[in-house]
Amino acid sequence: MKMFKGLLLGSAAALVSVAGAKAADLPTRQAAPIEYVRICDTYGSGFFYIPGTDTCLKVGGLVLGEIRSYNAGYSVSPIGATGQATGLGTAAVVNRAAGGVSSQGYVPTSGQYTNARTRDSYGWVTLGRIELDARTGTPWGTLRSFIRVDSFVGTGQGNTGSLQSQSSYNSGTNPYNNTANSAVRETTTVNKAFIQFAGLTAGRAQSMFDFYANAYNYQNISGSNATTQLVAYTYSFGGGFSATLSAEDVSARQAAVGSTISSSSPTSATTTALNVVNGLTGTGSYVGQPAGMRLPDFVGNLRVDQPWGAAQLSVAGHQVNSSLYNSGTVSTTSGGAVYNTIPAATDTTYGWAIQGGVQLNADYLSPGDKLWLQAAYEKGAVSYVWGNNLASSYGAVNGNRFYGSGFTPSDTSAGWNSNIYDCVFTLSGSCEQQSGWSIVGAYKHYWLPSLASAIYGSYTQINYSNNALAGFGGAIGASNLKGTRVGTNLVWTPVKGFDIGAEFMYVNSTQTRPVGLAPDAVLTSVGLPAYRGSTNEYEGRLRVQRAF
Repeated sequence: MKMFKGLLLGSAAALVSVAGAKAADLPTRQAAPIEYVRICDTYGSGFFYIPGTDTCLKVGGLVLGEIRSYNAGYSVSPIGATGQATGLGTAAVVNRAAGGVSSQGYVPTSGQYTNARTRDSYGWVTLGRIELDARTGTPWGTLRSFIRVDSFVGTGQGNTGSLQSQSSYNSGTNPYNNTANSAVRETTTVNKAFIQFAGLTAGRAQSMFDFYANAYNYQNISGSNATTQLVAYTYSFGGGFSATLSAEDVSARQAAVGSTISSSSPTSATTTALNVVNGLTGTGSYVGQPAGMRLPDFVGNLRVDQPWGAAQLSVAGHQVNSSLYNSGTVSTTSGGAVYNTIPAATDTTYGWAIQGGVQLNADYLSPGDKLWLQAAYEKGAVSYVWGNNLASSYGAVNGNRFYGSGFTPSDTSAGWNSNIYDCVFTLSGSCEQQSGWSIVGAYKHYWLPSLASAIYGSYTQINYSNNALAGFGGAIGASNLKGTRVGTNLVWTPVKGFDIGAEFMYVNSTQTRPVGLAPDAVLTSVGLPAYRGSTNEYEGRLRVQRAF
């Protein structure tokens, strides 16, 4: 038995020694060392090194849900300075089935009117945002790449890209019972995407003209707040002083071009003023359109940042190339007819804007309190005083508007509406510039570290030339516009980055009655409301958002 156990132990030892020898002869591969994500505190909290690189990355985002409410009202599409004929001096009568021209002036068509009953009084908004901020140290300073992508869905008035309308007539006696169910708007937008290096900024970024830019309010107020493509250089003098020069994409600032010219009552003076080319003479309405872009907007600012706050002076130059087209066919001197591919008139204007703003820290009242004040003036560059070019719908307000037109005077296009123009073609044959100005104020106060409220407001005026207001040649004139917006909110932040807030805003739009519009008696006789130059809107919002 002992001999048997000894044989077994000896055999096992021999096998182990042989296996060990063979294992030692086999090739070996060591596991790569694990590279753990390292914190990068050079650029603030939230950054980490991308493994294998010296680039620091911060991943962030935002999720937002909001419900909005409005006092629903009827809507009449903009008519002023659109080149539509008034029919003054003609024997025309109103087409009651489709609207049109009266012997006493223009009557909006059924397609231009939507009654209050069919319009939404509330809507929903959901926004998802992803942000990536990558920074690398170099001998010339920090190289930064930033991208923000927003995905947006909204329903209700003020959120739609356009309204889906179905005409409905009531036995021919009132053609204006139009239904307008709001279409859901879903869109994804590259909100920001830029590179910064040694004072250079290139890509899609906030305009270098902007200052307050809707810092506290949910709904837009006036003042410039533009996202644009740009190439800019910022020089720091030290001590918090800096200067910036920027070339910016004009399309982000482009507003409509108006026309108060119609040859429904043509005269020799009208034909001469139009400077019609190639012997063409037009009949009907003439429509203004922006022509091709030739120069970017040139923007500059001087800025100072100090412990007491900040101040900025901004200037901008804005070129508008415009063309005037006949809305239909035109006849030649030989009696033939051609389409309106050749402009009846062209013009190039150079607008400008200037803005001054100051932001004051009021920590002596409560830590984090801030006061903002800014004022701007423009001529022929309306977007520099009129709102957010992305509006509340993320993207152009709708397919019929330009980015530079900002939001509509009434957020749900309630009441009688007016267009916003950079310039208006008049009987002078040129595109005459408008002028405008705005003032903006905002104050935020912290009642508690987790409870804050803000009050904010803006006032804007846009004024057109006497020729633009007159509507020569039988067209409808432009309307001077005054816009007032006042709001307040209360925001609870129980956890850092998580807000629950409510906002109330009052909006007033006041405009002059356009020359050439039919009298109220004619309007009401076909089922339209009488003209009302002042519209009040009351808006409420409840928002829940989480930023990370």
